[in-house]
Amino acid sequence: MKDETVKKINTAYESIQAAANKGTLPHGILVECANEQAGLELARYIASCLVCSGADKPCGECASCQKSQKNGHPDIFETDGIRGKSKSFSVDAVREIRSDAFVLPNESDCKVYILKNGQNMNEQAQNALLKILEEPPKNVFFIIVTQTKSAMLETVLSRVSVYSLICEEGEIDENTEKCVKGFIEALLSIDELRLMEQTAVFQKDSRFARDVLVLLSEVFRDALVKKSGFSRSFRFHDEVWLLCGSLTSKSLLQLISVCDELINSVDRNCNNNLLTIRMCYEFKRAIGR
Repeated sequence: MKDETVKKINTAYESIQAAANKGTLPHGILVECANEQAGLELARYIASCLVCSGADKPCGECASCQKSQKNGHPDIFETDGIRGKSKSFSVDAVREIRSDAFVLPNESDCKVYILKNGQNMNEQAQNALLKILEEPPKNVFFIIVTQTKSAMLETVLSRVSVYSLICEEGEIDENTEKCVKGFIEALLSIDELRLMEQTAVFQKDSRFARDVLVLLSEVFRDALVKKSGFSRSFRFHDEVWLLCGSLTSKSLLQLISVCDELINSVDRNCNNNLLTIRMCYEFKRAIGR
């Protein structure tokens, strides 16, 4: 993990702890982190601070802290909002949360809702959430965990405090940019050999593969944002438009999932040859080819 990323994470934790001990944590919080697990860990830390009954929050010793550490606190709710076969954060799930929010807490003085995969929340679901973010019950807190805040409506962002664990965009080297663009073109073509040639460069450099996969995930997410009707500026503008015109929202969601799984495989030091073979297979399967 890069030094600036570690510094940003530490700063976020320190800021949250200070606000918790002053009693100034806002009712709406958004955690932005490319790594889903790291973002979720920060959200759980915030929730622990909120339900803690100790003097120095989170004390780690009170009954509330111990329950939250085991993900068993009755007043902390986690949901990815999935209903049925849909992979998006359902508007029905948001409506259920809105209704439940007005029920009194079980043990603590407050209730905390951790909404995972906020990037999968469509406009209808976000607007439904906005209604309670605007006037939340005084003892209820909402923590949205998203891999990119660009997927959220400006009206939602205006109602939450953002804790971002993502460092500012830096320059992309020419080789990486060329590889990302070439991979997307190859993916959308019917030429399997071309796709294999694009992935062959990863066989000797897994770190380069990871960098490309992270950027591919960003492009696929931006395309999904664009396809959902949101107006944003995108780093890979032409590729985003190309994907929007060629793929369904379902395919884009599957591609994002494939990227996340492959990044995890790289982090686990999987065999590079197997990685490239799997990339070709999984990406083609995601778009139905």
